[in-house]
Amino acid sequence: MSHIIAVHLLNDRSGSPLVLRQALAALHQAGHHLELLTATPGPVGHLSHLPGVRIHALPYRWSASAWRTLLRFGWVQLVIFWKVLWLARSGSVVYVNSLLPFAAALAGWCRGARVVYHVHEVSIRPALLKRLLCAVVNRTAHEVVFVSEYVRETLKLRVRRQRVIYNALSPAFVRQAAQAAPAAAPFTVLMACSLKDYKGVPEFYALAAALPDMRFELVLNADAPTVQAYRLTHPAPANLALFSTTGNMHTFYQRAAVVLNLSRPTEWIETFGMTVLEALSYGRPVVVPPVGGVAEVNVVGQTGFALNGRELPRLVQALELLHRNAITYARMAAAARQRAAAFAPEAFARQVQQCFATTESPALSPIVYTTSQAA
Repeated sequence: MSHIIAVHLLNDRSGSPLVLRQALAALHQAGHHLELLTATPGPVGHLSHLPGVRIHALPYRWSASAWRTLLRFGWVQLVIFWKVLWLARSGSVVYVNSLLPFAAALAGWCRGARVVYHVHEVSIRPALLKRLLCAVVNRTAHEVVFVSEYVRETLKLRVRRQRVIYNALSPAFVRQAAQAAPAAAPFTVLMACSLKDYKGVPEFYALAAALPDMRFELVLNADAPTVQAYRLTHPAPANLALFSTTGNMHTFYQRAAVVLNLSRPTEWIETFGMTVLEALSYGRPVVVPPVGGVAEVNVVGQTGFALNGRELPRLVQALELLHRNAITYARMAAAARQRAAAFAPEAFARQVQQCFATTESPALSPIVYTTSQAA
């Protein structure tokens, strides 16, 4: 089996490290020898405590200062390059999770290792950095895995072997979600996201203020002191509760009646949306943006609504419909579970294993596009 060196920049509770965790679990099950380079600035992230994976710590953390973050980003690329150069050999596979740890791909290319990218994102600023990252992919990658058709079509990379593997939930999550009871009163609206305005946090505040008879819960990918500081500077309506990052979202989905994603399409387009899939697995209707990878998960009119987060009147109308019309809600809740079943963890594991089982040389193969069957 292959020696795989996986690299992910920041180990937190966001979607891309969660997907990588599931991929590494599938590769471990297939018998591959796994090493992981990542930074864990917080207590734990999705990539902490992985069975069968040797972890190499990276010196990186995000900062509110753009210049400090840039300097840290440059430094960690140097560390990644030399670590991968030391670990890799010609028979290794360098697995680069997201576009950001590009130095891993360069080191793998220098070593003659096979380079596989798993691409989750398209919204990278500044534009010059995005062009640099895509240029490295085009130069070094043997294969690219995309989380959605939207990502593949948007980036238009020139790598010969490309495939879409839709994200999936872990078998343990699916089992627990299958046992969940229907949502009970009070009618609770849930959103989980990063503490960024472009993720729709101000819009969620406004929605809570417009619907005082509903309960709103906002789970932020930030530590408790950061959330408390935000709460002090941005007083929430009485029906809105803020929570810091958590390793257990189940209690939130159990209370929720509907789950929202209000990312602003003009600033941040969701490339998949793991929280949307988690909500569907619980049988919770969703309200998501009309563009991006989330549009490939949500079936408009069946599992939820596709609305711009800044269209407050339409958001209010959609939530009131779900709140007041029990028949519509029950129909969408049933459709949500059925849709979630299309993103089976077994299919995800099988496709990831197939990707890393291939040894075909990209220089000799035609352009190949493969898409998973969830859509």
